[in-house]
Amino acid sequence: MRALAGAVNIITSMQAGHRYGMTATAVCSASADPPTVLACINRLATTHGAVAKSKAFCVNVLRAEDWELSTTFSGAQSGEARFKSRDWTRLATGSPVLIDALVSFDCRVVKKLAHGTHTIFLGQVEQVLFGKKGKPLLYSEGQYAKLASLTLGEPLPEGLDYWGF
Repeated sequence: MRALAGAVNIITSMQAGHRYGMTATAVCSASADPPTVLACINRLATTHGAVAKSKAFCVNVLRAEDWELSTTFSGAQSGEARFKSRDWTRLATGSPVLIDALVSFDCRVVKKLAHGTHTIFLGQVEQVLFGKKGKPLLYSEGQYAKLASLTLGEPLPEGLDYWGF
């Protein structure tokens, strides 16, 4: 699964007055109408319990400059200490929203599906906050990366076409 490149996000939730958050790459758009995102969360993560109980979460899409925040939420710190270095707010669901994220999708859980070690949560977007402009932070093969635009028409390496074959 490490070969699947993905945008780096911080999934947050609020439960019983406590903020929860974790770094995640298993997040994507599921539907445009109604606007819905999909987030896969390991059942052993404390954030999983908060999302399951509150039935709400926020997907905070990180900018390339936010790689240190990603490491903070992936285990470098725990609990409330994770939220100390940045400014957060709340929108419709009450989940923590990173003010300077690339974009934040505040969602209510409309469906969930257990599979293997994870639960797949479908969250209908209640509110969106556009933060600072920038390029998304990416992760693949155990490394962070940033998005670089390709100019169509430039020659690709021999043997590849635009579909990767």
